[in-house]
Amino acid sequence: MNTYHLDLLQKHLKKALERYCVLCDSSPERQYLSSETVFSQTKEIIRQYIRLFQAIHFLDQHTEYYHKGFVFTYQEAEEELTSNGEYAEIVKLLTEAYQRMAGSVSKDRFFLPIHVQQISSEEIQIFIGVVTKEQYHYTISVVTHQTVYPRPPASIGNSRYRYLLKLLETYEPDEHGTLKAFVNSKGLSYRQFRKDSSSFFESSFYHHYLKIKMIPVLEDLLLSTLSYKEIAYENGFANYYQLYILFHRTYHFPFHRILRIALQQ
Repeated sequence: MNTYHLDLLQKHLKKALERYCVLCDSSPERQYLSSETVFSQTKEIIRQYIRLFQAIHFLDQHTEYYHKGFVFTYQEAEEELTSNGEYAEIVKLLTEAYQRMAGSVSKDRFFLPIHVQQISSEEIQIFIGVVTKEQYHYTISVVTHQTVYPRPPASIGNSRYRYLLKLLETYEPDEHGTLKAFVNSKGLSYRQFRKDSSSFFESSFYHHYLKIKMIPVLEDLLLSTLSYKEIAYENGFANYYQLYILFHRTYHFPFHRILRIALQQ
């Protein structure tokens, strides 16, 4: 794992939890979504993303990154938070982040994603979850999940490899012929490109491209009502079989182990 992989995980987790919050807010049953339900569903989202990142070798497969979760409830009118214990500081940071955000979003929003990161010399702790506000009341629940990651070694010079990320944005195998032709068309050395890809992505460029295509699929599996075939089409796969092979046979991440949260609401 390098800093790029961890940044990628945070980016997609925050995006998924934003989508989850929109899904909750648009549900006719939103007033019945308890903190326990939100806790259970957000925990499932976070654990599935970690599991996918482990399956595609962005995270170590034998490390438990999910640490624990908790729910803290307080009255919005309270001037001082009364939380005690080891998570008092985190709850304070999370609720302050929520209060800064709440003023700039629609008053119709009762579910908002929240995120705090703490970095020490040895590890990175990421607290991520959802703040829920009860309708017609001033009660706020902070649903939080703590994940812990060993601090990656010193940066390997992300700026040097930024060109690889730009290539990822424009690369389409069906449009550009061979990968070598695509790279050469950009005026780049294919030999150096392969070396840089191995150093930065810790895999070949093409294999990394396929892994990146898998991540939005997980979001749709968790948080859409689309069929598997529709999800394949929406994410640029030629057909469902191509998607199935990648998830089930190449990376052993079967669909039946992914909870279709949107279909339950």
